Amino acid sequence: MSAKTVIRADAVVELVLGVVLLVGAATGWLEASDFPDPVTGWVVAFAGVALILLAGVLWVGWISLSVLAVGNAVAALAGLAWLAVAAGFSSAGAAFIVVAASALLGLAAAQLVTLRA
Repeated sequence: MSAKTVIRADAVVELVLGVVLLVGAATGWLEASDFPDPVTGWVVAFAGVALILLAGVLWVGWISLSVLAVGNAVAALAGLAWLAVAAGFSSAGAAFIVVAASALLGLAAAQLVTLRA
């Protein structure tokens, strides 16, 4: 798989995660009560918008594959650490973190394989 393809796949994942957060915040499906304090509904919505913007940056190729692989691994591990040490996640909030971290770890692995090819 080419570096461009892997980066664009990452952009699609970031877009999906961002839309889930934004729609979840707008509809109340994901809200402040789904995540530990001090996360608010506005923070959930802001994170969604940030991920959608990141998807656009990735799509046009403004971030290198190596930087992206490290960023995905760090973000996934940070999310899992947050889940492990913080109290206050609902089932939906915890599920979102697990799915997002799993996707990011999978992307980081694919990006590392692509870098070695």
